[in-house]
Amino acid sequence: MTQLDEISQDIAVMLDFHLEAVEVGQDPVTRAGAADAAVIHYQAMGMCELLLDAEVDAFFHHLIRSAQLRRWFLEQSQTTKTFPQKSLRSSNADGLFGALAASQLALAREIAALSPVACMSEVEYEDDFLYAHFLHRFLLSAPGPELDDIVARFETALEGGPSARLALCKVLIAPDAKVAEEGFEALIEERRAKLAHMKKYSVFATEDFFIPTSAIFVEGLAWLSLLEIAGVGLPNEYTYCPSLARRKHYAPFVVTTFPSVPL
Repeated sequence: MTQLDEISQDIAVMLDFHLEAVEVGQDPVTRAGAADAAVIHYQAMGMCELLLDAEVDAFFHHLIRSAQLRRWFLEQSQTTKTFPQKSLRSSNADGLFGALAASQLALAREIAALSPVACMSEVEYEDDFLYAHFLHRFLLSAPGPELDDIVARFETALEGGPSARLALCKVLIAPDAKVAEEGFEALIEERRAKLAHMKKYSVFATEDFFIPTSAIFVEGLAWLSLLEIAGVGLPNEYTYCPSLARRKHYAPFVVTTFPSVPL
């Protein structure tokens, strides 16, 4: 058994643990934390399936489940008013990226429509909120002036700092193939630098969970889908975004685990 086999088994155990806490837990804070954890564990399970056995169907199906869980949580928040802001915040975007990476635009739009439209300043930075909020409004076909305004606020919040994400958001407004390629390459470089920093300074990088999640970049895959929507698809091969993870066709989604909702 390889190290990744063992990691995959551990992730599966933890995923079941978190899903049970979401389903039967009574404390809203505990349930919210478990839902967030289950989203990333679903995605990590999919990564293990892809890395171990090139299981494309399982990879995309787990991404879909992660997105469905995020949608479920946001739906529950409409009636359960005691979920913590940390989980509700718009910049909690892993589920959204999962939907986009799996080319499930209807699911992504449902997440966007359910997401908060104001920054929760106690638990998220304004630039992080505006980045996610822009994507939500873009997916919901907001008018151009509204998107321009959000991008301008995003740029102001960055205070002149470089941002591949800002550049890519601008591409969605004004598609340009060269700018798209440059922006995406910058996003990959930012990812590479972040992983290098984590390996040097973060305790998380010493955990087995880091191995699959550092190999595949779901947010990057989401952006490749978004750029295709904008008409500036990028055919090149990119680090952290292997071609197997970019397929548009996979087996029909099968309901197996919570939230047990068909597409």
